[in-house]
Amino acid sequence: MTRFQSAATLAALLTTTLMPAQAAVTLTQIAPASWGASDAALGLSGTAVIEDFEDVTLVNGLQITSSGSSNGSYGPTGTLPRTFDPRPSALGGDDPYGNAFWSYPCGTGACSSLWDGSHALINTGTNGVAPYGGSTWADITLDMAGGATQVGFSLQQNEYAISVSINGALYGSLPAGGGTRTGYFRFDVSGGAPITQIRLDGHPGDAWVIDHLAITAAVPEPGALALALAGLAVVGSAVRRQRAR
Repeated sequence: MTRFQSAATLAALLTTTLMPAQAAVTLTQIAPASWGASDAALGLSGTAVIEDFEDVTLVNGLQITSSGSSNGSYGPTGTLPRTFDPRPSALGGDDPYGNAFWSYPCGTGACSSLWDGSHALINTGTNGVAPYGGSTWADITLDMAGGATQVGFSLQQNEYAISVSINGALYGSLPAGGGTRTGYFRFDVSGGAPITQIRLDGHPGDAWVIDHLAITAAVPEPGALALALAGLAVVGSAVRRQRAR
């Protein structure tokens, strides 16, 4: 084995050693009665970054993919195709088909799918409303560069359970909401690898809206970071010696 091969082997071993173990993820559901509650009441970290979908530009490091819809797809992208205002068109919103995302079932904006602000994310291939029913409703994937130790979002209107995959592995499901507010869902990582991806696979034909997406970025532990830097220094030194010879 050459010195260069030894350096490459050392790099591979270092990468394997520093690879985080599979994360233990806990899911907490906050009941619809707490709709619009403060971040502190939701148990969100003080360092959480909030994506409120008030414009098309997503927070740094977040990309969204919409797939499986008959009316198009987008992503992964950090820029949404458009914003979505859940109010009926008659009230100046983006929904010409009814009031499913604004005032159902109570008849007023108090039942809105909005957690805050005036816009949210809807599961279509355009981030715009579509005729209720049919095959226009999409699956949504959230990708977080660098990973996150906590992710939370509100969910409204899903009539059926939504399958959840985390980092490519099936995790479980979010409960059916019966077409009204389902609640706020918070994923917390305890040890292991951070969450880099959450995929939400809905029932065919089932529409839903999420809002107030909270992301707490993962921060490398000081010990792991120091070990990584030391290991890279060793690998670099070995490569330099090989080149000198």
